[in-house]
Amino acid sequence: MSNGAALADEQRRFAAAVAIAALLALTFGILLLPAMPEPVRSSASSTGLIASALLGTVGFIPRIRATSGRRQRSWVLIAAAGLTAAFGNVWSAFVGSTSFVSAHTVSDVTIATALVLSTTALLNFPTPRRRGIDKSLLALDGIVITGGVLVVASTTVYERILATDQPTSIGWTTLAIPALDLLLATVALLLFLRCSPADRRQFGLVAAGFVMYTMSDLAYAVLTVEQSFEFGSLLDLGWIAGYLLIGLAAWYPRHESAARPAGHRETSDARDVMIVYAVLLLAGVVQVALPAEHGFGKTQGALWCGLLLAVGARQVLLTADNTRLRRGLERRVREQTADLRRMARQNQVLVSSVGDGIYGVDEHGALTFLNPSGARALGYRPDDLLGRDAHQLFHAPGSDGTAYPWHGCYIAEAIRERKVAVAESDTYVRADGHTFPVEITASPLVDRDDDREGDEVVRGAVVVFRDMTQRREIDRMKNEFVSVVSHELRTPLTSIRGSLGLLAAGALGPLAPAAQSMADVALESTERLTRLINDILDLERIESENVPLDLSTHDAVDLLRASAVELAAMAQDVDVTIEVGAAAGRVVADRDRVAQALTNLIGNAVKFSEPGGRVTLCAEPAADEVTFRVVDTGRGIPQDRLEAIFERFQQVDSSDAREKGGTGLGLTISRGIIERHGGRIWAESTVGAGTTVSFTLPTPHVTRSAPQTATTISLLGGDPATVAELRAGLENCVQAAVVDGAAAGRPASLTVLLDPVDDSDPSQLTQAVGAAVSRAGGTHPGAAGLVALDDAPGAHVDRVGPLVAYRRTGTTPSVPELLGTIQALAAATRHTNGESP
Repeated sequence: MSNGAALADEQRRFAAAVAIAALLALTFGILLLPAMPEPVRSSASSTGLIASALLGTVGFIPRIRATSGRRQRSWVLIAAAGLTAAFGNVWSAFVGSTSFVSAHTVSDVTIATALVLSTTALLNFPTPRRRGIDKSLLALDGIVITGGVLVVASTTVYERILATDQPTSIGWTTLAIPALDLLLATVALLLFLRCSPADRRQFGLVAAGFVMYTMSDLAYAVLTVEQSFEFGSLLDLGWIAGYLLIGLAAWYPRHESAARPAGHRETSDARDVMIVYAVLLLAGVVQVALPAEHGFGKTQGALWCGLLLAVGARQVLLTADNTRLRRGLERRVREQTADLRRMARQNQVLVSSVGDGIYGVDEHGALTFLNPSGARALGYRPDDLLGRDAHQLFHAPGSDGTAYPWHGCYIAEAIRERKVAVAESDTYVRADGHTFPVEITASPLVDRDDDREGDEVVRGAVVVFRDMTQRREIDRMKNEFVSVVSHELRTPLTSIRGSLGLLAAGALGPLAPAAQSMADVALESTERLTRLINDILDLERIESENVPLDLSTHDAVDLLRASAVELAAMAQDVDVTIEVGAAAGRVVADRDRVAQALTNLIGNAVKFSEPGGRVTLCAEPAADEVTFRVVDTGRGIPQDRLEAIFERFQQVDSSDAREKGGTGLGLTISRGIIERHGGRIWAESTVGAGTTVSFTLPTPHVTRSAPQTATTISLLGGDPATVAELRAGLENCVQAAVVDGAAAGRPASLTVLLDPVDDSDPSQLTQAVGAAVSRAGGTHPGAAGLVALDDAPGAHVDRVGPLVAYRRTGTTPSVPELLGTIQALAAATRHTNGESP
C-alpha cells in the first residue's frame, strides 16, 4: 500500500476512534450527572473506568506493532500501566475498597504502579537532539513547570491534606500518589515541549490525558481525606477522559506524523513560551486566590524564589541567544547586501559595455531599461524612454506608411507565447526620423510565480539588437562583386561548355576511354558551375528588386499541380511519389517566380527523401493569406539549422553538395521570391521524421507592405544642395531607389521636377511638364500622371504607372515639406503599382 493510501486509511480509523471516544465521554457524562440515581451513577463510574482503560489499552496494540526501539518500549510500558490501572479499577469495583487512606490496599498499589510505569514510559520516548542553548532553555522550562505544579499542588492539595483533623489517618499513599501524579503531569508537559514538530499532536493528546487523570487523582485525594468522596460523580469523568485521550494518541495516524517536517527548533517557539508562562500564571493565581491557612511558609517561599530565578535565567538566556542571532543575521544581511551591490554593479558594467543595444519591457510592452549602446543607436537618452511603448516607438512603419502590427511583433510573441526570436531582421526608427536595419534576438523574461508554488509567469521580454547598416553595405559590395564576376564568367564559361560538349560528343573524332571520361567530368563540372552562376545572378536580381513582378491572380491548386508535373520525372527516377493534397484559395503572385520557389522546395524534398518516400503539397487559405506547405518524409533537419538553411550557401551537411548536388542557394532564392510577394517562409522538422517547409502568399484583396514592383524616384532640376539633402532623406526614410536622370533609359516610377512649371493653362500642362523634364535631363514622361507638389499631400493617385510631380511657378516649399510630400507620393505609387490588374 502506498504512503498516500496508508495515510488515508489511518486517518479514517482515527476519525472513527475520535467519534467513539466522544460518544463514550458524552454518555458517561450524562450518566454521572447529579440528577441521576446513585446506583446508576455508581455503576456508570465503575463501567466507565474499566471500559475506557481497556479500550485505551487495546488501542496500543497496533501502535506497538507499527513501531520499534525505544518508541515501541514506551508504548508497551503505557499499555502495561493501563492494564495495571484497569486491574485496580476492577478490584475496586468488584472486591471493594476502603478509603483512600487505607494502607497497602491492592487498589493503591496498582495505581502507584501504573503511575510509575507511565512516568517511565514518557521519559523513555526519544526526543530530538538539541544544541546547548536549547538544552539550557528546556531545563529552565522544566524547573518553571515543576515549580509551578508544586505551588499549585501545595496550595490546593497538600495544604488541605495536612490540615485534616485526623493526621493519623494519613498513610504513605495519601502523600505518595499525589506526588506521583504531579511528577507524571510534569513529565508529560515536558515531553510535549521536547518532542519534534512531527510528534507534537500525538504527544499533546498524551499530555492532555495524563493531566486530566492527575487532576481527578488530586481531587480524589483531597476529598477522600476530607471524607467527602463518593464514586459516581462528575469527578470520575476526568479519569475516563484521561484513558480515552491516551488511547486516541495511540490511534493517531503514523504516516501523518512522518509527513510533517521534522528537526529540532533553533529556539523555543511561541507555543512553548505560552505553556511555560501559563503554568507560572496558574501558580500565581492559585497562590493569590487560595492563600495557605498557615500563611506563606518557607517551603512556598523557596518554591517561588526558584521559580522567579528560573524565569529570570530563562529570559536572560533567551535574550542573549536572540541578540546573538540578530547580530549574526545583521552581519549576513550586510554581507549579502554588499554582494548584491557588487553583482548589480558588475551586471550594469557588463550591460553598459556591450556594443549591441539591449532593452527590456514589462508584460505590457513598456520600456523598463535601455543600455547606453542602444540609446546611442536610437538617438535617445535612456531616461527619456522609460515607461514608453517600445513597439510603437522603435518599429519603422511599412513601406505603405502603415504601422508595424502588434500581433506579429516579436515582443508580443515573447510575452504572449514565450517564443524566442533569433536573428530576426527589422527596421528601427531613430529619434531624428531616420531608419536603419537591425538584427534582433528577443526572449521572454520568465520568473517564478509568487502566488502559485512551482508555476512560472512572464514578466516581460528582453531584446538585443544590432545595427546592420555596415553589414548590409558590406553584403551589398560583396554581392555586387560576385554578380560582376559571375557576369564576366558567363561568356567564357559558355564557350568552354560548348567546346567540351563538342569534344565529349565526338565531333572532333572518337576519344580514348580515359579521355572520354575526363571530358564527361569536365562537361558536368561546367554545367554545375553554370547553374551556380545562374543562381547567383538570379538571386542578385531578386534582392535588388530591379525586375518587377508580373502579378496576377492564380488558384493555389494550379500552382502546386504545375510544379508537381514539372518534377514528376525527377521524383520517379529516385522512387519518390509527389502528390497534391488538399489545396484551396486564390493568391496574387508572379506565376513564374512562385513556380521557381516551389521547384526549389519540391526538388529539395525529393532529393532528401529515401526511395519509397512521399512528398505532399497542400495549401490552406486564411483571412488575408494562403499558406502553402511542402511536406516530405526525409531525414529531417536539426532544430538549430532551421533558420540557417535559408542563408546563402548553407546546407545541413557539407557533404550534401557533393552527394546530392545543388548550390546551397535554392532556399535563399525561394525566400527572396516569397518576401518580394510580401509573404513569409519557414521550416519545421523532426530529425528522422521529415520536414515541412511553409510559405504564405497574399490573397487578391490584401495589399502587403513589401513592394510589389521596384519603386524608383528621379529628382530633376533644383539646386544641388536641395537635391543632395532630399536624396539623403529619401534613402534613409523611403524603401525605394533614388536614380539619376533617365533612370536607366526608362521613366522612373516617380519623377520629381524641382524646377517651376506654369500650369495656368491646363491644356498645355503636359507639354510644359515634358519640356521641363527634357531640359532637366530626364526622359519625357509621355502618358505619365501629373500632380503638383503643393497638392500632393491631399491628392488621390488613382492610376497605375509612372507619376510626375512638378512645382508650380511662384511656390518655394522647404526641404522638409518636399521630403514629406515625396514620401507620401512614393507610398501611393507603390500601393497603386502593387494592385493586381
